[in-house]
Amino acid sequence: MTDDLDVKTAIQNGDVAALRGCLALDRSRANALIHGGNNNCVRTHPLHFVSDMLFNGVLQKGKELPLIEALLDAGACVDFRKEGKRETPLIGAASLGAEDVGVRLLDAGAAPELRGEWGETALHWAALLGENRLVARLISGTDVNLRDAKYNSTPLAVHGWCNPPAGNQGHQCHVAELLVAGGATVEAQWLEAHQVRADPSMVAALTRKVE
Repeated sequence: MTDDLDVKTAIQNGDVAALRGCLALDRSRANALIHGGNNNCVRTHPLHFVSDMLFNGVLQKGKELPLIEALLDAGACVDFRKEGKRETPLIGAASLGAEDVGVRLLDAGAAPELRGEWGETALHWAALLGENRLVARLISGTDVNLRDAKYNSTPLAVHGWCNPPAGNQGHQCHVAELLVAGGATVEAQWLEAHQVRADPSMVAALTRKVE
C-alpha cells in the first residue's frame, strides 16, 4: 500500500515533483489503482483520481493538468477500464466538471465514443454540465443523438440546464448551439417547457438553423 499512498498523496497535494518521483521509480504506478473510501474499498485509476480530487475541492484548480501530464508521460492508459466496469477517465473527467482534463485526454488519444455504466458517452456528461469546450471537441467523434440506457436521453436533453448538477460549468446554451449545429435532434416538448420558453437565449440555441 505504500507505493499506492505515495501516488495518492502526491495527487491530493498537487505535488507534481513528488508524483514524477514516484513514477520514475516504477512507471507501472501510473496505472495502479488508488485505494480510498471506507475501508479502502474504492479503487480508482490515477487519471480519474485527479478529476475526483478536483471535484471534491481537495485539489486546487489549475494544478490538475501538470499531474495529468506526469501520469501520461509515465504511460497512464487514457481508456483504462476496471475489470467488469465501463467508465473511462474521459467519462470521469466529463462527469466531474474537470473540463481541462477531458480536453487533455482527448489530445492524448482518448476514445470519445466509449460508453459508460449507463450507456452514456462523455458527451452526455459534458453537455449536462455545460462544458462547452469539451463538447466542441467531443462532437466529431460521438453520435450526437445517441440515447443512454438509463434515462433514454440524448446529449442535448435540457434537464442539465433546468436542474444544474454538481460541477455545473454553466454553458448549456452554448452547448445547445454546438449540438444543434452538429446535427442533434431537438424534441418538440423541450420547446414547450416553461423554463425554455422563458429564456430567449435557450430558445434561440435550440431553434438555430444549421447553415
